[in-house]
Amino acid sequence: MFFHIKRHSDYFIPSSEAIIDGRILMVLKTGFLTGTIVLPQFIIDYIKHQASLPNADVSVKRGDMVIETLMNDEGYNVMIEKMDPKDLNGISRKIVRLAVIRNYRLLTIENELEPFTKMVGVKVLKLKDLGMALKQVFFKGDILSVKPVKRGRYTGEGIGYLDDNSTVVIEGASTSLGKVIRCKVISVLDLPTGRVIFSKIEQ
Repeated sequence: MFFHIKRHSDYFIPSSEAIIDGRILMVLKTGFLTGTIVLPQFIIDYIKHQASLPNADVSVKRGDMVIETLMNDEGYNVMIEKMDPKDLNGISRKIVRLAVIRNYRLLTIENELEPFTKMVGVKVLKLKDLGMALKQVFFKGDILSVKPVKRGRYTGEGIGYLDDNSTVVIEGASTSLGKVIRCKVISVLDLPTGRVIFSKIEQ
């Protein structure tokens, strides 16, 4: 009989931003992210305190809902971590210190913990990287079906969007707004703000 012994690297701590963002629940339900999610007590206390304030932001209240779901839904593998690096100020510093001490991984939205992780060698999983990896790949000559919804910056251009929020700039589509048209990819540009696909109407 074989037993699987979990290592500390099978555990990961979400940043407070990842909890407040809310998408962590959907990612965990897919099963692509395996391991045990660690909720430090100091993060729970911080988000619950912020959510209890009279002027609490909607996103913070969402974070409180995420915590309650993780703690009470049997579908999630969760561990409450009691250690609190009290010699540090700031949630982000505490999260990174805890990850170093316990050899946990970190789960972030993008680069919110990067200032504190560069020198310590902690493994960071970024939800933005996962989203980018799942976007459909397009090459020059590919054919798309897109509905332009507004005029572009230059004469004759139409602008449409794909399901993954990629922007499609279509030459000659300004007179076809609201209609689904076929267009051929000319080039693809990946920007920090998202992907832009340049195309022209397929004749």
